[in-house]
Amino acid sequence: MITNPVPWPHGARCAVAFTFDMDADSILHLAHHASADTRVAALSMLRYGPEVAVPRLVDLYARFGMRQTFFLPAWCMERYPAAVETILNGGHEIAHHRYLHEHPNALDPDQELSWFQRASEVIARMTGQRPRGFRAPSYRFSRATLDILIQEGLTYDASLMGDDVPYLLANDRGQVVELPTHYAMDDWPHCMTSRDLAYMMPPKSPSQAMEGYQAEFSELNARYGDDDAHLWQAGIPAPIYGPAGGSYGDDFAYIDEMVLCSRVLALAALKTCG
Repeated sequence: MITNPVPWPHGARCAVAFTFDMDADSILHLAHHASADTRVAALSMLRYGPEVAVPRLVDLYARFGMRQTFFLPAWCMERYPAAVETILNGGHEIAHHRYLHEHPNALDPDQELSWFQRASEVIARMTGQRPRGFRAPSYRFSRATLDILIQEGLTYDASLMGDDVPYLLANDRGQVVELPTHYAMDDWPHCMTSRDLAYMMPPKSPSQAMEGYQAEFSELNARYGDDDAHLWQAGIPAPIYGPAGGSYGDDFAYIDEMVLCSRVLALAALKTCG
């Protein structure tokens, strides 16, 4: 049994957060700055996220009455304002995912802060509010990242993997709530393949990926889980609609004693601050 259980409201045994990273073609421009526009097939795949998957997923979550968090590089927000509008109109949160999906631990602290602030300005301008949450691209949190999150007034991070339940990241400057994730709950290793991104893995069927997610849920039913998806993968028809037109979400939404909750941060405060 878990030794530090969270007292979730109403006797719930766990809280599950479904989050989405809308990286779009930022990662291709980052990897191939001078030649990204020549990689037409990869561009089409990555643009599928903001142009097709976002409206589809927002409609799906409206059906379930759920609100989610979308982590967006600010570069993507500037280039896909219609996707931003769709997300906001659906009542969802847009959180910080840096500017061009650059990796914090590949930058010096001054560079990391400068690009972070540039992204925050875009988020504030396009959403009307400063970001509350952050996820490091590719989970590449640096030694300076916590100080930057505290300095810039963010409330939570969703990059690290140090527990099964929310925990505090703290130093002498302050603290943020960590909402932990894990590679096993990311759709990238299950679904992604691209020569242009130097990642060639045999894609799994949606049922195989779901088997892994459901196994994790079964083991962690009394714990916390964060399912992190990338929109050009999770938004395609089979993963989102499931077999024979049904939605795999149905399997999660009605499991006995389970609560789906997009406001995990507020619930996490019961453990970390209450």
